[in-house]
Amino acid sequence: MTLSLPRAAAFRVFSLHRTNLMPTATLSVSARLGDATVWEGAVQGCANGQILLASPEPLQADTINFSITDADNTDGFLSIPLAYAGPIWQPVRNYSTDSTAGRNLGSDTATSLSGVQFTENRWIQRTLKIAHQSLSDADALQLEQILRASATGQNTLFLPDPAAATAVLMQTALLGRLSGDDVSNPFGVADRHAATLTLMESL
Repeated sequence: MTLSLPRAAAFRVFSLHRTNLMPTATLSVSARLGDATVWEGAVQGCANGQILLASPEPLQADTINFSITDADNTDGFLSIPLAYAGPIWQPVRNYSTDSTAGRNLGSDTATSLSGVQFTENRWIQRTLKIAHQSLSDADALQLEQILRASATGQNTLFLPDPAAATAVLMQTALLGRLSGDDVSNPFGVADRHAATLTLMESL
């Protein structure tokens, strides 16, 4: 897959989501600016239907090439419904330990006359409640831009710890629709704002 842009943009993370890739699948990414290759990387492994790569530093590119190898796939086809290629924004201070993770289950259960239950699991949608108690003024402005983009239907990629190992990122990353409550100022004149965000995984 190739992503071509009319002009250079910032990139840091490249990921595929809700795929049918096997745990042995490999993703290779090449970023180019004009005729020059500015970064290349590869990773093997897929968890929660997602696989991703993060470059050590931000880069500028106008062409991104994704290459997928999945020789063990038993479906006979590759399903790649969602992808992300873009930068990382990280607030000055981390989110609160009050944050929670949950899931919505898309399953149907039928009960026989003898009381035996038969469950058909159709999908699992992960959700995050991200509580932040210490956003700076600049962070609050950036968050407002992200929420405005999400309101138009765009997805947001959330990485709890961008510095974590790739295997951990594939387990914990979540791509979905972000919404948020009001940004408050509970600490008076201090440069600290509070907000609670809800991220629902895109299916």
